[in-house]
Amino acid sequence: MSDPNHRLDRLLSPSSIAVVGASDKPGRIGTMVYENVIRAFAGPVYPVNPRGTMLAGRPAATSIDALPYGVDLAIVIVPAEQVVGAIEQCAANGVGGVTLLSSGFSEIGPEGAALQAELREVVDRTGIPVIGPNCIGFMNLHGGVMANFALPHTTELPVPGPVALVSQSGGFGSYITTKSLLTGVKLGWFVSTGNEVDVNIAEVLASLVERDEVKVLLVFSETLRDPDVFIGAARRAAELDKPIVLLKAGRSEEAARAAMSHTASIVGSAAVLDAVCRQYGVIVVDTMEEMLDLGLIFQDGRRARGSRIGIMTSSGGAGVLLADCAAAEGLTVPPIPERERAAIEAMMPRPFYGSVENPVDTTAQLTANATTYQQVLNALVAVDELDVFTTVTWAQPGPSNDAILSTYRNSAKPLAVLSTGYLAEFHEAGVPTYLDPRRAVHALSAVTKFSRRPALDPAPEATPAADLTAARALVARAEGRGLLLESDSKELLARYGGAITRERTVADAEEAVRAAREIGGAVALKAMSYQLPHKSDVGAIRLNLRTADEVRDAYDSMLLEVAERAPHAKVESVLVQQMVPARLELTCGLQRDPVFGAVVAVGLGGTTIEIMAAAELLHVPFGHAVAERTIRGMLGGRLVNAARGLDDAEVDQLADLMVSLGRLAVDLPEVVEVDVNPVRVSDGQAVAADALVVLAAVDPV
Repeated sequence: MSDPNHRLDRLLSPSSIAVVGASDKPGRIGTMVYENVIRAFAGPVYPVNPRGTMLAGRPAATSIDALPYGVDLAIVIVPAEQVVGAIEQCAANGVGGVTLLSSGFSEIGPEGAALQAELREVVDRTGIPVIGPNCIGFMNLHGGVMANFALPHTTELPVPGPVALVSQSGGFGSYITTKSLLTGVKLGWFVSTGNEVDVNIAEVLASLVERDEVKVLLVFSETLRDPDVFIGAARRAAELDKPIVLLKAGRSEEAARAAMSHTASIVGSAAVLDAVCRQYGVIVVDTMEEMLDLGLIFQDGRRARGSRIGIMTSSGGAGVLLADCAAAEGLTVPPIPERERAAIEAMMPRPFYGSVENPVDTTAQLTANATTYQQVLNALVAVDELDVFTTVTWAQPGPSNDAILSTYRNSAKPLAVLSTGYLAEFHEAGVPTYLDPRRAVHALSAVTKFSRRPALDPAPEATPAADLTAARALVARAEGRGLLLESDSKELLARYGGAITRERTVADAEEAVRAAREIGGAVALKAMSYQLPHKSDVGAIRLNLRTADEVRDAYDSMLLEVAERAPHAKVESVLVQQMVPARLELTCGLQRDPVFGAVVAVGLGGTTIEIMAAAELLHVPFGHAVAERTIRGMLGGRLVNAARGLDDAEVDQLADLMVSLGRLAVDLPEVVEVDVNPVRVSDGQAVAADALVVLAAVDPV
């Protein structure tokens, strides 16, 4: 069942439907939609047509005002210039929600955008939920609601299944819907959202994920509005063990422009979207075929204990190819334990020319022997040391396919069949069928990864009031200058738990000497100036100073060089800073994405960042466990597992620094960017050696 408090329930699961713009003239959208509605819906259907004629045996109301009060769903198919008035009437007559199929709004340019703004004002004022405009409608097969023209009314209605498809694009959503039915994906829902004047993909996901009949959610999106709602839906899907599979268009600059012209979408960073999805368990795919492949493998709800695959074929070459695919997908092909191997070998006909290793090669000898084929396949699937399975068949009736069907029905382990074509009996039973070896194995790999995904940890606790007050005081020192001094930037990090170098700010050379003595070892001097965010460009830094004379001389020469090379810069103070060794240099930073907001980045630092941009992103907020897991997964685990990689203490400190940036981003929205580079790593420490905090621009008074 759905959430009884969700505002889309009457719209998506109506007890009564009005079709505003219903028609009986062939070829019209109003005709196609009306015919779709009346063939499937068991409740009252009210056609609305100004002519007031009989439509398919039902009298048409001449206006929305003539409808009974409180119809649950109105499907509106009228010219764009009539839409605003129609929505006003729907709201006034207690309609539960509108699916607006009309086009001619923001997708056509300024004139349409102005009309959409009028529509938005009505929606905001009245609170009536509206899907669209410029959409193709929706399909709720579980409720008999065909409020769309994605499928013609002459098409046989599919059996309601556990997969929901949500698409911003109506036309391509219709294409995916048709394709999914051909490949065996059992759709129960299809919702297109169009221009999203009100209801968007995130809200639809939040509604559908709560419905018991929905087990898998497929999404085609050009943009993602309401990122908090999207993340909430993703979290809820993870809790309910329901995969969300996302195909995102608009990744390139060219595609972003196309999305703007199609649905007036705002497209954020593809890297940030991928990171958000990875963090919250959403599976991002690159192609429509991959999206449908995963819908197919996930729809039966099977999960895997591990990543060990069993392969059975009648062709040695196919077995080798499938084993190669498995290795590429991160699956292992372990040998079958001796006892089970001997039992399988005893079932084989004699003489036997195949193999009972993994892959099991039965040769063509077995495919015509239904009983033995069934026994061998059952025995392989029953091996405890194997988690998922694939087998190869031909798309024609025969004993081997009967055996596959029986084994699938009597086992709970994930199975993907590689076939030369689709079989009706496999589709009916829900057997995941693929026409390419890599796609079959990739689908099984996706199941293993989803089954073993880490639990989402809770967000970190709020910052204590006293610490927050101190942090805001540090930011206030900038006095609208747009950035913090390096010294203040690092003090801010330290307030939030990040490790920084030992350092002090001083006002003259002798104070610098005393500070260097207290810090101990080699030190650096840096001129602190709001006009010099990049100090090395103008000589505002001196390194590896060890004696009092070196500190005095460096202090005077540095200020003289800054005065000559950057006469505009006012030096506020000089930072005396510990020189720390570095086995590795990393970088850590904060940025704000236009769609998802604050994200923290961690990656290789120092000069290496310019050569190899290897970074991972985390959406804010997040906890220490997520940060640590991200660090340990960087560069395929090599950042930790390599001979000179990070040790546990260094990972812990780096994770603390990442969490500090995330908490800072939540508390201080005026901070738009933080660059911590380098983070110097050595001897169990990972400390910030330099930092720059950038603030939001302040409009001049």
